[in-house]
Amino acid sequence: RYLDKMVFYRLSHLDVRLPNAEQRLTGDIERWSLALSSLVSNVLKPLLDIVLFTRKLSELVGIQGPIAAMGWYVLSGLAIRAVSPPFGKYTAQEQRLEGEYRAVHADIVNNAEQIAFYRGNVFEQHRVKSAFERVVAHLQHLQVRRLYMGCFDSLLVKYGAVLVGYTVVGLPVFGPNRQAYLDSVQSDPTQITQDYVRNSSLLINL
Repeated sequence: RYLDKMVFYRLSHLDVRLPNAEQRLTGDIERWSLALSSLVSNVLKPLLDIVLFTRKLSELVGIQGPIAAMGWYVLSGLAIRAVSPPFGKYTAQEQRLEGEYRAVHADIVNNAEQIAFYRGNVFEQHRVKSAFERVVAHLQHLQVRRLYMGCFDSLLVKYGAVLVGYTVVGLPVFGPNRQAYLDSVQSDPTQITQDYVRNSSLLINL
């Protein structure tokens, strides 16, 4: 449809609602396809894992174990959302700057004869360089923000989750029902260690 009935001409010269159409038809469609293809693995599988492993873990350590783990992830998620920069806005700005950079190159290709005739190479070089520097500056700013958020996310989710995990897997031995558990395994260290390893594996998968 882009080349049908002069659509390309109307998009590039008459309609300003869709700037840099060539960027939308190349980079944006590729990003959208990748995001759509990862939707199943990033949404459906984690939900199924949560249901299955929560049920099994609650049977072994009690319902307070999965509740504590889920509560920690909810609180950490809220904290991350509160301090997280607007990465969606930054991504949209990145695509806009890349589109402008491509548009500058497209102008040079389309108007090469006029640029050479009027000796406008210096001006066009300045335009290309300025557009490129805007893209680079934005990407550097974005990478710094991602670095800070990655460190914060690791400290809060990864190491904080380890502390919560140790608490959850220790519930059978140190929790309110410890006496009943110790009587069921006859205080056997081997059985306690085996249950600890099994519960740790379930919690890691959760």
